[in-house]
Amino acid sequence: MKTAHVLGLIGSILLLAGTAGAGVTTIRHTLDYTDNEHLAEPWFIPPDIIRDHSPYYRGMWEDWGWTHDIRHRVPSDAKGILSATLTINAWDVDNTDPEGDEIDIIYANGVRIGQLEPTNGRVWKTTQFTLPREVLDKLWADGKVYIFMNIDSINDMVGHRVTLEYSTLTVNYNVTGSGTPSRLSVHRFWCEAISSYLYTAKTKEKDKLIKNAAGVWVYQGVEYQALPADFEDGSAPVYRFWSDTLRTHYYTIDVAERNKLIYEASATWVYEGEAFWAFPPNNRMSGTIPVYRFWSDAIKRHFYTTNEEQKDKLIAENWDVWTYQGVAWYAYPYETAQ
Repeated sequence: MKTAHVLGLIGSILLLAGTAGAGVTTIRHTLDYTDNEHLAEPWFIPPDIIRDHSPYYRGMWEDWGWTHDIRHRVPSDAKGILSATLTINAWDVDNTDPEGDEIDIIYANGVRIGQLEPTNGRVWKTTQFTLPREVLDKLWADGKVYIFMNIDSINDMVGHRVTLEYSTLTVNYNVTGSGTPSRLSVHRFWCEAISSYLYTAKTKEKDKLIKNAAGVWVYQGVEYQALPADFEDGSAPVYRFWSDTLRTHYYTIDVAERNKLIYEASATWVYEGEAFWAFPPNNRMSGTIPVYRFWSDAIKRHFYTTNEEQKDKLIAENWDVWTYQGVAWYAYPYETAQ
């Protein structure tokens, strides 16, 4: 989300309908400022940024686009796409110019799907587009849709600009069963040099570390299984931070904790976005296991584990080094998710 994320966020929701053994699953994928680093042109506006300033306040000749990639979120039992919509939240879409309204045309895979609705001033407003069948067929074929925004496309009026906060793709899949997605493997790495663990559910990051940084980050295998997005009711994103000062990563599912680090501790902690999705401590789902969190004031490190024996040993024998902070989140055990 993420978010999801709207920070990043952000994610997807499971909806079941229809007759027994069949139904519809809705996937919701949001791109916002937390995804900027992955875009060719990062123009989704971050929080606390002046809205009518470059580079987020885009005018004519500053058209840009982005891709919704939901390949890893398609339900395993999907048989096709029933329908899909695109929702864009925009700021300051002018319509008061004497020469005519500002026309910001939106395309999906090269097909014109409509234009942003005027905001009638410097305020936010969402516009929802229904994707036509030719776009749905392409989305079903490759799991991606490219969105392009042509700013002031008709009148080419100098000075008319627009700012975007997020873009959300919502896809309704026909499924034969429950629409359960494939779960993500959360991989664990250990770095002896900085005495720190790294957890990632991103295959590209895992492969890159193994190939290019094996001498620094030692791969220790799959720790547990998480979700690619909010595909199951009650799940939430786990956020990842990196501290150049402390030389360690930090993970939290708590939105308030995330926001505090972003807005009050940015000098120490750099926000890296969503790592994966799991279940909050107050929402344990059937079949999940707890991921425990410890903090060491001595070495300024957090430690996460699903190992009950290890957790009990740290509490009983290493309490002077490691402070038990409880359940960080719930995830699925690796062995039962195959």
